[in-house]
Amino acid sequence: MAQRRRTSADRGGDAVRAGDAVGALLQGRLGKGLSAASAAAKAWYAANGDRERKHTTGVWLRKSGRTGCDPVLVVALDSNLLAMELGTNKDLYLARLAYHGLAVSDIRFTVRRDPATERRRSGALKQSPRPTPLPELTAAEVERVERACEDLPDGLRQSACRAMCASLRRNKARSTYKS
Repeated sequence: MAQRRRTSADRGGDAVRAGDAVGALLQGRLGKGLSAASAAAKAWYAANGDRERKHTTGVWLRKSGRTGCDPVLVVALDSNLLAMELGTNKDLYLARLAYHGLAVSDIRFTVRRDPATERRRSGALKQSPRPTPLPELTAAEVERVERACEDLPDGLRQSACRAMCASLRRNKARSTYKS
């Protein structure tokens, strides 16, 4: 008789999250064959929080300019401000990486935006709706505005008339959209 596979519910435990399962696999046999760059990326993502992971667009190693030194970790981010901020806390990140088993001599933060994010940003800007033209005022409406402004000084009268006409046109446009 075939045996049924035991699940976490059978053992009385909670369900295992997919990320935890993949992390456990990478910690085990699958993680042993990683290249140095992949191991560096794995250490970077493990050592940092959601904010750093969310804004990281690439991680790689570069040879140090000095003989016998550990490589330099280069982390590409999608924000200039974040790159400057993380650069000021470089020692903290070096310590975190060392704790996760990655020995590097330095960390360089650079900016490289994610192409998909850039396409979404530029597409959103290009697709912004064009303003609809405001409806014209009737002769009676223009005459009413002119009568309201006739006692104003000359320099102020023209500006007030333009402002009142623009306000009436906007109100007229709103009332046509509502109905």
